Amino acid sequence: MTVKKAIDETGDRHSGTPGDAHAAILAAARRRIAGGEELSISAVAAEAGVSRQTVHARFGGARGLRAALAAEGLIQLAPEDAMSTRDRLIEAAVRLLSRPGGAFISIEAIAAEAGLTKGAVYHHFTDRAEILRAVARRVSPVDEMKARIAPSAELSPRDGLIAIATAYYAAMSARADLIRNLASNSARDPELTSIVMNEIVVQGAPLLLAWFGAQIAAGKLRPVDPTFVIQALFGPVFLLIVLGPEVLDRIAVAGIHPAIANVEAYVDMLLAGIAPADQTNGGN
Repeated sequence: MTVKKAIDETGDRHSGTPGDAHAAILAAARRRIAGGEELSISAVAAEAGVSRQTVHARFGGARGLRAALAAEGLIQLAPEDAMSTRDRLIEAAVRLLSRPGGAFISIEAIAAEAGLTKGAVYHHFTDRAEILRAVARRVSPVDEMKARIAPSAELSPRDGLIAIATAYYAAMSARADLIRNLASNSARDPELTSIVMNEIVVQGAPLLLAWFGAQIAAGKLRPVDPTFVIQALFGPVFLLIVLGPEVLDRIAVAGIHPAIANVEAYVDMLLAGIAPADQTNGGN
């Protein structure tokens, strides 16, 4: 059996119904590769009996088509193509997770959104959990927080908290819609819940706890449970994620402004409390 005949038969096996454009495009591409012919979008589209626009819609262009063929072991991808395809898959998952009310995000849904085959997904990711971890890492503010927390160790507690809060708000507000949908999907997807916890919360919490521990050890802050301060400090950010910026804008019209709008005063309140200086615990 010739290589071309084997490829043709493989195309027949995966062609599905006669009207399946996705399978027809792949079959045409396989035949051209087997025959040593040019793998151009125009040529593949003509052989598959579809438009060039359909090829782009199904595979995202020539790179996506090459990724699908590479996943079947028919060609070798250049490093830049492999990276581009991997990023396309992550971005596809990001888009799916950013849509309000999104349902369970499957490998099939990610592949379809990226215009690729399931084989292309498995070429770059071991399983669904791995691609979801990549999404969580992409939206995680941990790296940005590391860059801010390290130099803030030399600042006063007030200036350090202002720097950390400002950095966290900027990082999270840029991702608010996606993180809100990640949380929404996590509520009905235990696997995603675990990934979000490990990649965002578990990675970021030690940084903050270490910062507070150093401040307390240096006698700059009173020894209290730092998780209480973290919750108070980042509560306004979580409010942004839960409600969304549009709701906060409407609340601001009523005179209730986000804490980050006056972060210095908010941090001062956290550090000093709001009870009069001469008032004892419990008001006695």
